[in-house]
Amino acid sequence: MSIATSSFVSFEPANGAFRAFLSIHAALDGDTDPEELAQEAVAVYERQIRQVRAAVDQIDALRTTRRLVSARRVWQVGDLVFQLTRELADLHLELDGVYEHLTRDLGVKRKWLEKAVILRRYVDDVSLIPESLNWGRIEKGTARAARRISQELHEDGSAGAPHAREDSS
Repeated sequence: MSIATSSFVSFEPANGAFRAFLSIHAALDGDTDPEELAQEAVAVYERQIRQVRAAVDQIDALRTTRRLVSARRVWQVGDLVFQLTRELADLHLELDGVYEHLTRDLGVKRKWLEKAVILRRYVDDVSLIPESLNWGRIEKGTARAARRISQELHEDGSAGAPHAREDSS
């Protein structure tokens, strides 16, 4: 009985699509044809990149028209990144340099993407985030705000917006 281990995969843009590069471990693993595995990985990556790009484009459209961006929309971007890593893990693959790949292929800033993933990491269900919560209110302290959202659920069984700090002025 062999225990499946993850191998690294990376992707490079090539003629409007992506090409997968598998680690030597994946190529030498006798259980799976490396070419077939690479094709499956490319299909997963391309599908997820399209979905994340569409979500980012919606956020950019809101920003362009100077409309507020819901924290839920940003959470969805983080969730799509989670889905990507989960689907690759199902193939026993791990993306080598997640943020490097995604910033290159999505054209977003790494820090912003990290914050979207942090929000998703701490808040595992989008329904816990109040619909009215603006991303701008939690962007600067994303981890703290996300923990607060998550803790409010656990403390009193209900979800709610982070408590606004009262000004002492």
